[in-house]
Amino acid sequence: MTSRVPTCDAALSPLDAEAVWDAIGRAIGDRDLEALTPDELVDLAQAVPPLLPPDLVRRIMEFRRRAPTGDVLLLRGLMPGHVSVPATPASPSAPRSGSARLAALLLLGVMGLLGEPFNYKGNYGGRLVQNLVPVRTMEFTQTGRSSSVLLDWHVEDGFREDRCDYIGLLCLRGDPAAASQYAQAKDLRLPPELAATLREPRFQMSPAPADDLPDGMRGRRAAVLTGSVAAPEIVYDSHHIAPLDEADTEAAAALRALHTRLDEIHLSHVMSPGDLLIFDNKRVVHSRTPFTARFDGTDRWLMRTMACGSTVTFRRWGGGRIVDWSV
Repeated sequence: MTSRVPTCDAALSPLDAEAVWDAIGRAIGDRDLEALTPDELVDLAQAVPPLLPPDLVRRIMEFRRRAPTGDVLLLRGLMPGHVSVPATPASPSAPRSGSARLAALLLLGVMGLLGEPFNYKGNYGGRLVQNLVPVRTMEFTQTGRSSSVLLDWHVEDGFREDRCDYIGLLCLRGDPAAASQYAQAKDLRLPPELAATLREPRFQMSPAPADDLPDGMRGRRAAVLTGSVAAPEIVYDSHHIAPLDEADTEAAAALRALHTRLDEIHLSHVMSPGDLLIFDNKRVVHSRTPFTARFDGTDRWLMRTMACGSTVTFRRWGGGRIVDWSV
């Protein structure tokens, strides 16, 4: 198995990071971010992009328009080294305090350059910015709250055709054992007969049991690969996709071969504080290696935000930032 590190497309200098961080603190002032509505929070985050160096903004916009270096974008140095990070919360929906408030607004501001930040009702408490932290009793689950197991290959919310376009992960506290792993659909280079099978709608993409969904939502029929050969899209979840027909051994074999290929071509990055990793959720699958959670306030802590890159889709949902699963 090979592992390649994603190219660092842009980084803030320590002086720039200090200036941006201080300006975000002034923009927040004495506001209680927990009391703001999702729209008010995004409106406040619009103050962030003008604070960023023009070259950084240009790299982000190039990623949205053309993805010239690939479908994964790594930005580094977004937090000054001296920043004191609060204790890692015990819950994904725990209120934010101290420097975590600035980190949340920074993440929303950057993701706003790629589209409309949103979340689904019932998903991590319906919060626009979620804490990806290990949770007791969930160490061995296939969720972002796990730690002791490999969080296997998946896209976010693949059971929805209109799943989010972009995911942003901002690291507040890292763990050297927890590598974020990514594989781009365009790097698969599958044998023609295998690719042809995966391009047929012979698969059932189901929601994860952890998703808080309305009764009757059971996923969808889907092809694993769609789009052009040069820029293919992918929908996949190692644990929640299967052939529509249990007797379809060719489709089952194709899924196994795809999983093997993802292991072979993936990119890997161990997140450090101030790293922001953004990926195209239509063209990239991701996973995370196991790590040992201590539950003492020093565990790995990422913040996550999803963005819808299509104004048409966002308006179809009704314009709300917390979207009902049934829409």
